[in-house]
Amino acid sequence: MKHLIAFLLIAFAFTACKKETDIEPAPLADRFAGTYKLSSFRYVDDTQKLEFPTLPMTANGTTISGKVTLTKKSDKTLDMTFLLTATGMDDESVTFEGVEVRQVGSEYGLFAEGSRIADVDGSSIIFNYTESNPKLEMAFVARK
Repeated sequence: MKHLIAFLLIAFAFTACKKETDIEPAPLADRFAGTYKLSSFRYVDDTQKLEFPTLPMTANGTTISGKVTLTKKSDKTLDMTFLLTATGMDDESVTFEGVEVRQVGSEYGLFAEGSRIADVDGSSIIFNYTESNPKLEMAFVARK
């Protein structure tokens, strides 16, 4: 009987230990880092308005396309580089440094200076940024 009790205690101890097959979830930044192709883009300020509901697009011999690259800086932060290209023109690039990835309920958001600027799910980014003074609106959708 003593052997049976000892055996059961040892068996219980082994089954209660963490298994090597248990997988820790990847850090948030690892889940979303990568390159995404722009599928739409909108930019409005006091002097101009650009709207491209579908990208890439070609008109009058000019092809417009773009990409967004999320580069891991830490487990919870990324740099987000936006690049818009048009044949025959200089590329336009903007980098948002130190963008924080946060889980909000069942969704994930990208935050800059405490404000949510985008939603991200690993296959797409939906970005929407607005300022009122001076007027500035920038929005895009990008997919891996």
